[in-house]
Amino acid sequence: YGIKSLYFAETFDEALKHCTEIAKEGDAVLLSPACASWGMFENYEQRGDLFKEYVNQL
Repeated sequence: YGIKSLYFAETFDEALKHCTEIAKEGDAVLLSPACASWGMFENYEQRGDLFKEYVNQL
């Protein structure tokens, strides 16, 4: 296993867009933020809900 690639995104939208560009069928995309969601979202639930909405639109 191990890290095959690493990408630092400036925004949540940029991170999600990058995932859709590189992920292949059968891949897993993990939402694992390295910081709190202060300033971008009301709380962690809103961040998670946005991630789920984005994935469901694919």
